[in-house]
Amino acid sequence: MISDPIETLLSRLDGVRKSGKGWTAKCPAHADRTASLSIASGDDGRVLLHCFSGCSAGEVVAATGLQLGDLFVRCPTEEMTFVDRAVLKERLLRAQWRAALNALTLEARIVHLAAREIAARKELSPEDMRRLEKAVALIDSAQEVLSGKQS
Repeated sequence: MISDPIETLLSRLDGVRKSGKGWTAKCPAHADRTASLSIASGDDGRVLLHCFSGCSAGEVVAATGLQLGDLFVRCPTEEMTFVDRAVLKERLLRAQWRAALNALTLEARIVHLAAREIAARKELSPEDMRRLEKAVALIDSAQEVLSGKQS
């Protein structure tokens, strides 16, 4: 029996509420008083997450005791043809590229905001500096995905 990844995740979250086409919940990766985690199902059944406080999908999933792979629908490949596997591999690669480009877009905005503050001769707070360092690390990770160098 194939389990539904979104149901598996939702069962491990607190404060789950239906919201539009998805759900909101308290983020398990930080001390969340209000629901800052958005959860939705992608066209292919994968779970889409966004913590509005800045927690990564990896941090959110780890806090639930799951792994990132648990967010995806299992696709048995044993009986697939070579062509079917190649198509699946291409779809996965495109999904990685889309995720990397989305991360680049978001993190570039963080860097831009920090640059504006610095240009205005404002000092960045320690929290802002940590977020800027996280943005740089995420941009580096996205660059590795886009160049095919991820591990």
